Amino acid sequence: MHWITEDNYAQLMQSEAEPYLAAKRETGLDKRVEGEGIYYAHYRADAPKGVIVISHGFTESAAKYTESIYYMLQAGYEVWGFDHRGHGRSFRKNDNPYVVHADRFRDYVLDLKHLVETRVEPAAGGLPLYLFCHSMGGCVGALTMERFPGLFRKAVLSSPMLGLSFGKLPLHAVYAVMSLKGLSTGGQGPTSPVEAFPEERFEDSAATSEPRFRYYYEKKLGDPRLQTCAASTNWVREAIRACSLARSALYTAKIRVPVLLFQAGKDSFVKNASQDVFASRVKSCRLVRVPEARHEIFMSRDEVLFPYWEQIFAFLAE
Repeated sequence: MHWITEDNYAQLMQSEAEPYLAAKRETGLDKRVEGEGIYYAHYRADAPKGVIVISHGFTESAAKYTESIYYMLQAGYEVWGFDHRGHGRSFRKNDNPYVVHADRFRDYVLDLKHLVETRVEPAAGGLPLYLFCHSMGGCVGALTMERFPGLFRKAVLSSPMLGLSFGKLPLHAVYAVMSLKGLSTGGQGPTSPVEAFPEERFEDSAATSEPRFRYYYEKKLGDPRLQTCAASTNWVREAIRACSLARSALYTAKIRVPVLLFQAGKDSFVKNASQDVFASRVKSCRLVRVPEARHEIFMSRDEVLFPYWEQIFAFLAE
């Protein structure tokens, strides 16, 4: 494995990883619903032994996983990345370019299922399909495995969003406030006013590697499509409901495949306790705690990141 280290990180990404990936990438739009295009990027591997589908986190895009995809390809896996609706280069229903909106959380699940069945499986040639998810994408991934158990052979959930953190505010109070706020906008308005892409500071971020944080932040500054940074009131309501379902005893009992769940010890975005509940209910779930990591474990410092990927590839190869 050729690792991209934090020393000269941006230079190495631009001179090595980006050209390598560009030569293997094909992009397009998948349309489960006419007029609602979902952007995807397919990366072909030489003599692949499996296929990995990436389900990204809230306000992210497939572009955030450039380094991750570089490692997946080196490990012998074809990769499909896509932008969830309301994110990146995919369809958006609301007018504010900074706000992620969802009418229904199940649309994320149906989009993923459609992409797998119409794009991934036909191109896979019978190779096993694996799922790699982060944060919101972990909730989407869990719900997808629960509703459609036969799609994937294994799944990696990295800091999955299975319970949102609102500090000391109880969930029912947050849900009620979001419902009231959304009355005038049909739920499409932001939870708080946002009219510009705000400056982001590494100190406040979910990463522990500043070079990795800076690299994607510069990408966002250069592409307005990547500048989502807030939630609509209805997204929050839908996310609360989705997390509750995804970790429920009824739904988790439907997951039939091995799951590797990484938990960040310094996570302030999602509830680790909810991940513990999920892991205890899934028949075959291995929980790995990473005490020194923030929410974005795949944006950690080298000494945490490289063992993280080694565990993932060992799990897929078992």
